[in-house]
Amino acid sequence: MSIFKKADRLGRLPPYLFKEIDRKKSEVMARGVDIIDLGVGDPDLPTPPHIIEALKRAVDEPANHRYPTYSGMGDFKEVVAKWYEERFGVKLDSETEVVSLIGSKEGLAHFPLAFVNPGEVALVPCQSG
Repeated sequence: MSIFKKADRLGRLPPYLFKEIDRKKSEVMARGVDIIDLGVGDPDLPTPPHIIEALKRAVDEPANHRYPTYSGMGDFKEVVAKWYEERFGVKLDSETEVVSLIGSKEGLAHFPLAFVNPGEVALVPCQSG
């Protein structure tokens, strides 16, 4: 039986943020504190019936049985641009300024790769402790 040794860089990685948040929530709840969980977006209320019905109808559509293109679904990106303009008063080009992601963590993790070059310095706010 061979044992694989983990790369040294894994030992230098900080704890996964949401695991730490869950740990802290558990500690607080164990002390009997009632919390409002605004964590990773995991719903704590049932999905409204009209959304469930729309999802059921969407499953019957063959076009929804495929992955979208890597550039994202045009209709979705247009709706996002419209919502952003209505909400914040900022007009976005849905083709060049709206990106579909598999989650916010993906976007946050890749953002520096798109805007910070090797050798450049970036100031990143963080919370310690």
